[in-house]
Amino acid sequence: MNANNMQSRGDLGSRGKRGGAASADHDQDSIDLGELLAILWRRKWLIAAFVVLGTTIATLAGTQVQKRYTATAALMLEPLNEQVVNLQQVVAGLTGDAPALATQVRLLTARDQIARVMDDMSLFEDPEFNPALDPANQPSNLDYAIGGPIEMVLEMLPENLVIAAGLAKEKLPVLATEAPILNRQAAVDRFARNFEVRLDDPSYVMLVSFTSPDPQKAADIANRVTQIYVEDQINSKSAATTKAASWLDDRLAALSSEVEAAERAVEKFRAENDIVSTRDVTLNDQQLADLNQQLIESRAELAAAQATLRLARDMRGGGAGLDTMAEVLNSPVIIALRGQETDLLRRENELKQQFGPRHPMIQQIATEKQQLYSKISAEVARIAANLSNQVEVIGTRVATLESELDKAKGTTVKDRDAEIKLRELERQADASRALYEQFLQRSKETREQQKLIEADAKILSVAAPPDRPSTAGPRLFGAVGFAGSLVVGSLLSLLLERRDQGLRSSRQIERLLGQQPLALVPRLDRLRRNQKPHQYLVAKPLSAYTEAIRSVLTTLKLSSVDNPPKVILVTSSLPQEGKSTFVTSLATFAARSQKKVILVDLDLRHPSVARELGRPVAAGIVEFMVGDRTLDEVVQHDPATGLDFLPVKRQTANPTDLLDSQKMRLLIETLRQTYDYVFLDCAPVMSVTDSRVAALLADRVVFCVRWSKTPKDAVSLSFDTLRQTNVPIGGIVVTQVDVKKHAQYGYGDVAQYYGKYQDYYVN
Repeated sequence: MNANNMQSRGDLGSRGKRGGAASADHDQDSIDLGELLAILWRRKWLIAAFVVLGTTIATLAGTQVQKRYTATAALMLEPLNEQVVNLQQVVAGLTGDAPALATQVRLLTARDQIARVMDDMSLFEDPEFNPALDPANQPSNLDYAIGGPIEMVLEMLPENLVIAAGLAKEKLPVLATEAPILNRQAAVDRFARNFEVRLDDPSYVMLVSFTSPDPQKAADIANRVTQIYVEDQINSKSAATTKAASWLDDRLAALSSEVEAAERAVEKFRAENDIVSTRDVTLNDQQLADLNQQLIESRAELAAAQATLRLARDMRGGGAGLDTMAEVLNSPVIIALRGQETDLLRRENELKQQFGPRHPMIQQIATEKQQLYSKISAEVARIAANLSNQVEVIGTRVATLESELDKAKGTTVKDRDAEIKLRELERQADASRALYEQFLQRSKETREQQKLIEADAKILSVAAPPDRPSTAGPRLFGAVGFAGSLVVGSLLSLLLERRDQGLRSSRQIERLLGQQPLALVPRLDRLRRNQKPHQYLVAKPLSAYTEAIRSVLTTLKLSSVDNPPKVILVTSSLPQEGKSTFVTSLATFAARSQKKVILVDLDLRHPSVARELGRPVAAGIVEFMVGDRTLDEVVQHDPATGLDFLPVKRQTANPTDLLDSQKMRLLIETLRQTYDYVFLDCAPVMSVTDSRVAALLADRVVFCVRWSKTPKDAVSLSFDTLRQTNVPIGGIVVTQVDVKKHAQYGYGDVAQYYGKYQDYYVN
């Protein structure tokens, strides 16, 4: 095989792999709406049957449903955010948070509340609620897990089947003494199934609804439920308030006596211990506090004076002057003397500049300066002596305060014990007084509240008897049945399409294998008796079948313009896919196109070429390969088609070795040199390995897939096997296409138009 063939083989294989991977990814990541609609259209009769059946059943079920009416009353809940009194109430009002509102809903739907309403309205004697009084109620031996319309359907089924499916269980025997209790519970259950309370979010409105076959009864029950609810709130608050007021009165009498006794005990203790207080502080405490404050201030003043005196002595002992001390600097006398000093220095400086340093006036100023300095020193000495005297005076005052403080402490210690006892008595009196005042306030609030008791809800609107039923009528049942059956039918159609493993369209083949098919060959349903498809091709050269064969041969020729394929092998995944019929027709068409053609049967296990051509066989390719006959002796000619063919007469023990032999390669090369086209009919890929070996002899391999029959897995596995063998795949051909069904399915490929353009074909 030449290099061009090998290159073509590699290119086709790589393109197939890339195309297959890309198409597979596209198939997984996207949904083709057109194909989905086409699937539904193909199964339109199945969907229509489901729609008709489902709509009819639903409509009939709707006519059997008893008409029921729902009446609704509205309650407005009123959270008491603003009260007449601001203190805590004896009976708290309804808060406006979600849990409180939900609690009111649960309160209205509680079984005890329902039973009270039923007792009030004598509903336990109503056959609508009491199953024992309902003549239409036939007791069942089963307790169904699902109620409503589904229970009606379950009652039609055999009891054993329903029990086995877990949808019901047998009822236990009921004692005669328990029957009234069970009937009462069943009546409450019936009431509860038709009773609904819901909040009209986000408002504080609560809707109370009841459903009954009688519209007037539905309205009466809804209204009575709301009335009992409001009455219960008022009665419960009134009872609680009355009870609280009585208890508060008794308690106030006892507290009044306790407060009076406690206050008398406080005053008596004050008088016995001579305790006089000024704004809760005794005289001894006030004196002790004053002395302590004075002592603290005097000690601070003493410490400051001692520090100043110590600093002055240290400066004098070190030979330094006291001129820099704050007491000296701030002295008025020193400040005046320093001012005089400044004047003398200024005058001295002026005279020196005017008369010189030896002038008599300058000598006089020096004498004055000396006298001034003596005054400053004397004043500094006086300030230092004054510091010592100040320290002694302050120290004496501190000692006096400490003595007086000790005396005051002695007196205060005696008062402390009395004050402790006094405070205890005062606390008892204050606690009794506060408790008494609190109870007195609560008592007044409670008495005022008795006049202002209101329910936390009021009836916003009463229920009126409805004029239209709330149950769904036949039209709504029919609409639901139509929609449901349409969905079920569509899903079933998609499921059936999913389970259908056959290939029908070019798009499906391209997604699966990564290649567009060469042609979709129509199935011939109008053959004359004993007429073969290749004979039909000869008789109808302008038919759609012939056009499909022509398309395959033309595409193979154009696959390599410079070096068109001459040896073409035809195979398939499984038997009975029409490969032998197709290759015979392809060879016949090539022979009728004035080409020299030979058809070689390489299906050594189940040969079919001679049978397809209807020719007797004396010897075949096996005889030639073992040397019993020459090539001219085994090659036969079919005058009807104009082609030569090499059949199989005798089988061989090892067909694969024969196909892989050097002599087989020489035979194919000899035929290549002799004929324009050499067509090879080979065994299916999935059956044996012969086709993989024989494919290496060909320039191109044509892979046949039977329309709607060949499983996708078999096609994909066989095609992958050929690609892994690195054989030159020329394309895929879909055989035995049902043109009418294909056109109805609307796949959008060439076979869809065979029926639409019949004027172009002579079938």
